[in-house]
Amino acid sequence: MATDKKQQNPTETTLESGLTPIQEQAAIMLASGENITSVSEKLNLNRSTIYQWQQKITFQCFFNFQRKEAKDTLKNGLLSLYKDALEAVKGCLTSENESIRLKTAMWIIAKVENNPVGNTDARELLKKEATRTESIFQDWEAEKEVFDERKYQKLLAENGLK
Repeated sequence: MATDKKQQNPTETTLESGLTPIQEQAAIMLASGENITSVSEKLNLNRSTIYQWQQKITFQCFFNFQRKEAKDTLKNGLLSLYKDALEAVKGCLTSENESIRLKTAMWIIAKVENNPVGNTDARELLKKEATRTESIFQDWEAEKEVFDERKYQKLLAENGLK
């Protein structure tokens, strides 16, 4: 492999990521939305070097971690706007414009109706947890559910439902 003349890459990798600091920096920049050309110019690297790095599992994992962090930050930022958004919707409901009030009310109703509600019966969920599927035949053609009463009673007791 030819040496990258533009590359200023320390050879020591960090223990957490398995990448060099410059590789980590490139992954962070890419995860934040910068393109390869921009990253290569800012870090004084050839674009082909970054493409090669992108093939490494450790680079991909670090990049994905950075994207997750960015996504979580965005989610938290959006959640902080929740009160403002709620006030805006309330404002629409009290609008002088009847069409805006009606559209807002219909939107709210649709959101509430489409919001799934999970199971509310803890005993039913614990019963499912105490049930396992077993093969009737060795070739897995048929299966049956087997309920474990002892496990169910134990789960009930652990959850204060006995």
